[in-house]
Amino acid sequence: MLSPTIDLKQVQARVERTIERGVQIDLSTTLCKRYLRRHANLKTNVVVLYVDIDGSTKLTQSVPPTQLALILQLFSQEMSLLVSNYRGYVLKYVGDAVIALFPAEHNVEHACKNALGCGRTMIEAITGGINPALKSHGLPELGIKVSIDYGEVLVVLYGKSLENSHIDIIGSNISMAAKMLAFAPTGSIMVGMRAHDNLGDAGKDMKEIENADWPYMDEKSGGRYKLYFA
Repeated sequence: MLSPTIDLKQVQARVERTIERGVQIDLSTTLCKRYLRRHANLKTNVVVLYVDIDGSTKLTQSVPPTQLALILQLFSQEMSLLVSNYRGYVLKYVGDAVIALFPAEHNVEHACKNALGCGRTMIEAITGGINPALKSHGLPELGIKVSIDYGEVLVVLYGKSLENSHIDIIGSNISMAAKMLAFAPTGSIMVGMRAHDNLGDAGKDMKEIENADWPYMDEKSGGRYKLYFA
């Protein structure tokens, strides 16, 4: 497992520069598309990570559009940098969420641990670097939640041109990770059963979530699809 260190003062300084001057990096999904094209119309194993701003509806109503756009840009910027640090790819930006994937075709445990480490570092970056910068500029602080799940996906090329056609993934793990977010408290990481079962020692102390409102079942066992707090 990779264990990149995070310099919270550096994060805060970069966010302050972003507030004052605009986005500091190219928020591109080119590297992810390049990875996916190597698996076009094939199945592969990935860990999916969702990171979402909690309370974005209230945020939308409380700040002017230009400030909201800036907040979403700097949030996406910092989350994307962390995904890259943990050997992942940003699949897409969807409103107030960043969706990332971590290739797991060679070493599932390694990919699951990297996704978990990335999620934990995201929360640390928000509380210790991003929010202090937002507060110093009179902007609302952010709360986030993270979900992680592992599984097989189908890489679909929507067209005949490998270079130019839209490419995306479909699979139960990406839809499950999206559903998990609705049940995640602010500042938490939810880990799906398939990811948890591949974390080795890193998952042994995680607490299973007992939530009567969680309706989803495991396709393979027919039992309840278990969720865990990281």
